[in-house]
Amino acid sequence: MEQWLPLFRHLLACPVPNAAAFSSSPSSGDCPGSPPPAAALLRLLLSPAPTLPASASDVPTGAILFQTLPPFLQSQALSFLASSADLLDTHLIRSLAARVLSAPPGRYGFWTCRGARHLLDGLPEEEGVPGVASEEFVNGFHEPPPWLKEVGARARPVLPWLPVDCRSVMGRGRRPRGGGDGLDGIELETLVLVQDEDVEMQEAGCIPLPQAPPLGDSIVQRALAVQKEIVMVESVLVAQRVVKDLQDLCVRSRNAAAVLSLVQPWEADDDTLRVLLSNLVLQEDGVRGGGPALVLCSVFLPQLLELQRPPSSVLLSAALDLCKRHPAAALEAVLFPLVLRKGGLNVPQCDVLTRIVKECMHPLHVSAFCHRLLSGEEQERKPVCMPQHHENVGTHLVWTESLFSLFYSILSQDICLTPSSVGELISVIDERASEFSRSLKFGNFLLCFVPKCWHQCKNQRVLLERAVERTNTFLTKAILAKLHTAS
Repeated sequence: MEQWLPLFRHLLACPVPNAAAFSSSPSSGDCPGSPPPAAALLRLLLSPAPTLPASASDVPTGAILFQTLPPFLQSQALSFLASSADLLDTHLIRSLAARVLSAPPGRYGFWTCRGARHLLDGLPEEEGVPGVASEEFVNGFHEPPPWLKEVGARARPVLPWLPVDCRSVMGRGRRPRGGGDGLDGIELETLVLVQDEDVEMQEAGCIPLPQAPPLGDSIVQRALAVQKEIVMVESVLVAQRVVKDLQDLCVRSRNAAAVLSLVQPWEADDDTLRVLLSNLVLQEDGVRGGGPALVLCSVFLPQLLELQRPPSSVLLSAALDLCKRHPAAALEAVLFPLVLRKGGLNVPQCDVLTRIVKECMHPLHVSAFCHRLLSGEEQERKPVCMPQHHENVGTHLVWTESLFSLFYSILSQDICLTPSSVGELISVIDERASEFSRSLKFGNFLLCFVPKCWHQCKNQRVLLERAVERTNTFLTKAILAKLHTAS
């Protein structure tokens, strides 16, 4: 692996968190006449792997060097190749992506597979990838995990979509409640009521928080006491004690979501909120994004939903630190609910989201977020938030100048959008051009969108020209010039 040592040293010393670290790699492209970094990297990745020890059983026979790398480096390499795809041999790129996408399940990590998918999305549409069915790797992301399939095959489900063995809820050796075919401890009326509550929450635009044991009287009384204490905190030491009490209460109750909904920690001042974000640790596996998502949606998100001016630096710094450590939770409990806010996105909210995207997210996180937001199923856009805030969050985007500014910031960071995301944005541009005809933020978005996404939208050039001609700012001519230059 001597040929990789210069690259390893470069990555360890480079502070850049994404594929930009490859672009200045000293292992390629520095000498006059040498190939560009991307081409040299692609050839290196496809070169035969050196002789492997007998213990490397997870690497297939006849492997290439790419297959011997750690998952992190595989993802980084694919991300950089995607950003330089126009300069590379498409046949070689397809060959590398095909090895990843046609491999047996479990051989490559999620982000490696996602990187290969994005690498292909940036190439011209052809007959497909050799050895890979056209829909195989797309549908694979939506398949249930293997363990759930196995449980479903063995169990006799209570409901067709819920693979739970009947024996785990039916009475064993006891007469069913009600004398019929009832479930032990579960009545039909209860199931109907729970289903009705879920429908109401879905109509409100948020996924329901997981069902958990109801709170006992002692827990409720203690939660109400914590609620009073948390708004009267006078020092950091007192705040830390209250946060510890709240965390213990969440653990004892086994229903952290209900405790937080009762305590309403978002009513505290900024200093106390900072302590909450820094010290409250929850393990709520039933929430999408886990415990950190529950912390963010109960402490930070409520401050953002009504934000009309920049938040305090104390609060924002603590929130960004948590988002950096848990980007998936930030996506579910901050980005989605705020972007889907029924009142639309305003300038201070856009500034906060821009910082989260820029400082806390991997490019593939952002690309997946845009795909789910613009072209995913409605169920994929259900954000995580507390019951008190359901009414503020919807399921459809409200297009404002600030939302276009957010997408401008995303495109400015060289985030690769999927073809379906680009197609949805083109439709929005066509629909909203007249409404935002005098908006400079909309014009800046168009000025960035055209060159960045031209490869995917060149077939819609006429539609884009008509949309741009309906605008009336000093940027209009520049955008039309970009369209004509790109074509």
